[in-house]
Amino acid sequence: MLKNYIFSILFLTFSLSYSQSKITITANYTDATFYKVVGNDIIKPALGVGSIVLKLEKNELNKIIVVKEGFQSVIQEFPRTRKWPKNVQVNLENRLIELNVEPYDAGIYVDGHFVGNKKYNLVVKKDFNATVEIKKKGYKPIIKTYYNTNNKEVPPFNANLSLADRMVQVKVSPADSEIFVNQNSQGIGYSEVIIPKGECVVVQVKKDGFVSEEKVFCNKENDTEPPVNYQFNLIDRLVKLEVTPNDSEIFVDGKVVGVGVYDLKVPENTCVEVIVSKESFLSIKKNYCNSNDYQAPPFRDHLELVEDEAYKQSIATDLANVNFTIVVNPDVSEDDAWKLLSSIVTTEFDVLEVIDKETGYMRTAWQVEGFSGSTIRTRIIVKLGDSNPLKYVMKISSERADGAVSVKDDQKFDEWGRILKKYKNIIEEAQSRL
Repeated sequence: MLKNYIFSILFLTFSLSYSQSKITITANYTDATFYKVVGNDIIKPALGVGSIVLKLEKNELNKIIVVKEGFQSVIQEFPRTRKWPKNVQVNLENRLIELNVEPYDAGIYVDGHFVGNKKYNLVVKKDFNATVEIKKKGYKPIIKTYYNTNNKEVPPFNANLSLADRMVQVKVSPADSEIFVNQNSQGIGYSEVIIPKGECVVVQVKKDGFVSEEKVFCNKENDTEPPVNYQFNLIDRLVKLEVTPNDSEIFVDGKVVGVGVYDLKVPENTCVEVIVSKESFLSIKKNYCNSNDYQAPPFRDHLELVEDEAYKQSIATDLANVNFTIVVNPDVSEDDAWKLLSSIVTTEFDVLEVIDKETGYMRTAWQVEGFSGSTIRTRIIVKLGDSNPLKYVMKISSERADGAVSVKDDQKFDEWGRILKKYKNIIEEAQSRL
């Protein structure tokens, strides 16, 4: 009987402690605001800030929401049908960041998962972090990680994330070409080129043996928008020429383009002829082709000129290919003068191609001397200049051709400002003896 009485008293005491019509609810932040919630509607004005005494109505859920900027709100129900302690603690723990994104169609990704566009309320749970990435084609993405841990920076209430820097995906061919941005290497074959807002960048693509390509991309108002993708194709070849001796002239299309060194451009599907020359050296003529029908040109080519043996056996003179007048001494008759001229000429020239004493005309056949890398042909032409007083005009024709050629290949010979040493005294001898 006594036991039952004691049990009844304890039960009554316990029931009374949990059947109060009011409870005290306290938030873990003194500036957290409490509101009553009916259905899905938040009822204003607020119930209180930091802590409230909530009257538990019968037959209601007694739903409240606890709100604080920068935190995920906490909604909790306190039905009177349940037993509640006098004091209830409500903790705001999960951080809330309001993300505002521009451009409006940029994608918002959280930990790699697409969550929407333009706006998103990011919840970072206690002791966790979340990585946000804002992406749109043609723009440099924004990547930020927000932490909700004690040893990290407190995340902001809201974050305005605007994509401003542009990005061009650059691809190149050949695939092993190197990409440079403002003269700094950015990679081989592919690069995501960033163009800061309000600036321009210079993109260059280089590869040994090819003509480089360059393009400027700008990210400025009222300027053409940079493309999302851009393809560079290196198709023109480049040959770096070096010549010995280093003062040799380099000719392309008949024009001097360099001395000693030259970067030769060979456009796609064409051939370019290069001639390298220097006085007293044998010229070099070489073709470089950029076509599938020919072997690819080298990246670099060293051309070494060989000394022309004909120069060693000749002298530079103003007597070559020039008419000289020889005035005959009045004491020498015309017959004797003609005989003397014939004797002087035939001393070095065996064959007289044309001889006509009556008109005073004489022309030797070409006399050919072959050297390593060149051919020299020489002949004498004599014609009557005047009969009273008696004068003759003499000319030493001296011509040179590259390589070993026939004396009859007139188109391959050019006048040469030198004469072979063995012919150097012919005119002087004629002038002195006549």
